[in-house]
Amino acid sequence: MEDRASIIWQIRGVMRDFLDSYPSSTPIPPIRIAGDTPNSILDQSEFMASIEPIVAEVRSAVATWRPDTVTRWVAASKYEGRTSFFFLDLNNVDYDYDTAHKCLTKVPVYILSLSKAPRIFRFCLEDQAVAEWLAKMHDLHAGKPLPLLDDRTKPRVLTLPVIDTPDIS
Repeated sequence: MEDRASIIWQIRGVMRDFLDSYPSSTPIPPIRIAGDTPNSILDQSEFMASIEPIVAEVRSAVATWRPDTVTRWVAASKYEGRTSFFFLDLNNVDYDYDTAHKCLTKVPVYILSLSKAPRIFRFCLEDQAVAEWLAKMHDLHAGKPLPLLDDRTKPRVLTLPVIDTPDIS
């Protein structure tokens, strides 16, 4: 797991450089970080526990360099193959858990590629797709706490979706 320690160690520098690209006199705008994480550094049998320290390091770096920034770990997506993802919102203050299953607001997506040479870059093609996927995740997880897990390594077992009931008062 030497690669894991090396990757985690490099997160602070990548996030510092990224956050420094925004003027320090203004808040970071709402953004969504998609952490592209090699499965080789994750324990697939304890996926969420394994990816959590990586998310925590990103959050810690954000808190260090931009302490006024609000972070929220929204979801993780576990895949077979080379990589899995976590989704961390920064300053998405309009997020509302109770209505997230209907929210299709595009939040700019930045890919945090956690390879041997981590980097972060804008990926606007994913803004709409990730917004739709997160709304669907909230709908299908019906009240489960954040972060939500989309496990693509197993057959889908869907819980009851959120049902909006009319106000009859």
